[in-house]
Amino acid sequence: MENGFRLLSEQDINNLSTTKAVEYGAMGATSDGRVYRYAGFGGTSTIAPGQLMIAAAYTANYVGLAITATTVANTPGQTTASLTAGSNFLVLTNGSSAITQDQFAEGYLAVNQSSGSNNGPIVYKILGNTAAAASTGYVTVYLNEAEPLRNASVLTPGTDTATLYPSPYSAVAASATAGQVVGVTPIQVVNTASVTNYGWVQTAGTVWLTNDAGGTLTVGEGIAQSTTTAGDVVAVAATTHDIGQTQRAISASTAGPCLINID
Repeated sequence: MENGFRLLSEQDINNLSTTKAVEYGAMGATSDGRVYRYAGFGGTSTIAPGQLMIAAAYTANYVGLAITATTVANTPGQTTASLTAGSNFLVLTNGSSAITQDQFAEGYLAVNQSSGSNNGPIVYKILGNTAAAASTGYVTVYLNEAEPLRNASVLTPGTDTATLYPSPYSAVAASATAGQVVGVTPIQVVNTASVTNYGWVQTAGTVWLTNDAGGTLTVGEGIAQSTTTAGDVVAVAATTHDIGQTQRAISASTAGPCLINID
């Protein structure tokens, strides 16, 4: 598929694949202005069409990882050059959760430098990463060639830290736990313990969503993620994030047209 913003057809948005075809979060639109993002679908249960998806819950064990010292034996090993602006990799000491090969590919590396002129964090796009055992392992994070480290002074192992963030589109799912809303499924997604699907979720334009059992939504009412029924919506409140509005009144436990603008 072409690079940049993509013009999608009905065939594109109704297509699922067990092979990842484009970058997580890639944007596309249909000729009538509906906007989509490319995503991987997490979990093993079947996801119905018209479900509001959120990003996977984040693991705090990947926050504030120590930058590994140059004296630690690892392949590739940390060197002064890898701690300096222009380097395309950085070695981190893993926390208490194991890391799998390329778990953070197309996600983000945020580097916090405690001294020097940087106000931090500086954020980089991750190309890939090595696997690492929990607590005792070392993870090598590779950056895109066009986006190397750009810290003003050499990073200091044991003092400066880095945080790993996966792409919010890498493992989306319907959930009743409040989270980052990423889009709506246009078709059924059949995931199993051995099958992960990739495809598009809608982020803007007209889409049918289900009102949860909390009461009728009035026409033009702001909507947000339901924390009662996974994949449903509710009336927006002060503590929830507005993702769009209804296009007609929608009774409780009933689907109806909504205009969303998640991006």
